[in-house]
Amino acid sequence: MKRRDFIKLSANAALVLAFAGLGSPLYAEGNVTTPKTVVNLMLDGGPDFRHLIVPVYALNNNDNNSYAAKFWNARASLWRVSSTDDLKQAYSDNYDEVIISGEKYGILKKCAWLKDEITAGNVAIINNVIASTDRNHHHSQIVIESGDMNADVYNLDVSGWAGRAAKSLSANVLSLSASVRLVCNGPHSTDVRKHDNSCVISNYYSRDTGLVNYDTQADLDEGNPQYKWSEEGIMSRSLSSYYSAKEPHVPTTSIFRKPIEHEIKVRNFGIPLEERLNETPIPASIASLRERDHPNELDSSTFAHQIQALYDSYATQDILNMRLASLDYTGWDSHKNLRTQIEPKFEDIFGRDRGLESLFTESTLLKNDCYENSVVIVSGEFGRQLKSNGDHGNDHGRGNSMLVIGKGVNGGMYGDPFPEYEKEFLEVDNKDIEGKTSLFKVYAEVLNWQKNGLGTTVFGDLSSHDVENGVELGSMFS
Repeated sequence: MKRRDFIKLSANAALVLAFAGLGSPLYAEGNVTTPKTVVNLMLDGGPDFRHLIVPVYALNNNDNNSYAAKFWNARASLWRVSSTDDLKQAYSDNYDEVIISGEKYGILKKCAWLKDEITAGNVAIINNVIASTDRNHHHSQIVIESGDMNADVYNLDVSGWAGRAAKSLSANVLSLSASVRLVCNGPHSTDVRKHDNSCVISNYYSRDTGLVNYDTQADLDEGNPQYKWSEEGIMSRSLSSYYSAKEPHVPTTSIFRKPIEHEIKVRNFGIPLEERLNETPIPASIASLRERDHPNELDSSTFAHQIQALYDSYATQDILNMRLASLDYTGWDSHKNLRTQIEPKFEDIFGRDRGLESLFTESTLLKNDCYENSVVIVSGEFGRQLKSNGDHGNDHGRGNSMLVIGKGVNGGMYGDPFPEYEKEFLEVDNKDIEGKTSLFKVYAEVLNWQKNGLGTTVFGDLSSHDVENGVELGSMFS
């Protein structure tokens, strides 16, 4: 192992050295049922969910005052057409139709898996949600990930709502993005302005966690006798021999005892993970998401990497004591060329044989019911304006929609996705979707599904936060 890689992996593993938070191997006991798990997927940049699900624009709709006509005309520049017939053709070419809560909507054809899950009743679509009240990406992400409407624009050191939830559950939150996001930060025991990440595991490099345990005989058996002379082999043998020889001679009171204990913990932590994953090959469909020129290769190799890391995390969930996981997908700031900017991203996440379908289809191989016992939250820090701009995109807006996906979800529309009063705004520049439901209320309800009362523990009193009239978030789960 190269020195810089050793340092990197040691830093990641240092997040989990509080062993009281690690689970015992349930697989060894024959108990493979996944505990209720929340997966948070943050779409950085303000995703336009109104490009994903749209009002039906039927060929026989000749009412120029209908919501559908005004909606499609307001967003005509996205399609680079202007005539009514061309807009109707764009709808027909790019959208399938799906029934949600008794009403017909169009859903992007590239998102066939999501359509299946909606039809199966596994997707709650919460509309008109809002958390941050400005259009600043950086501040909005701090607000949403900390769960604090009054979060300071510069303070990245506070705890995140997923970290607080993990701490309350005496469990861990797994960070599967390339770097640990604020949402994962655990609470500090004495200072609310700081955080403590003893409940966080950085698992982006899910098959490189821990330290290399060099096995000369295994390499010889595999016909690789030269490996022992490699840099990785030499470093592995040297480090393990050094720490093993040093350990008995370093007093517990010595300032050098901590790195000795650190090495032991990192090594012991990695061994059961390595053994489990050696018995759990990466499924071909998940591997293909990162395979260059494969038909299922994702537009984002980073997101594909996170999908594999989540699969590995489910495979080792009992060892890792994972109850929450954090993923991200960046690049949704679609001020120009929205179709080429975000359609591949929607397809990566929701398409046939793409991210989430590959993950949860292959997860049946783990035989631990992980999809049945998981909820996936998909949201962004804010949304997009109602009317497209002149650059075939659209600009920052406050209100948005979000998705809550899972077998235990009571699917349907929560809030009016296309309210009639918006018709007059669809012809006006710089108009936002009106925020009517606090995004934190939705997060809290998901956490209450995990454990009764957890939402209040994590977010505090949300009684002053709004919910759209007629929306019953408490009915989102069976």
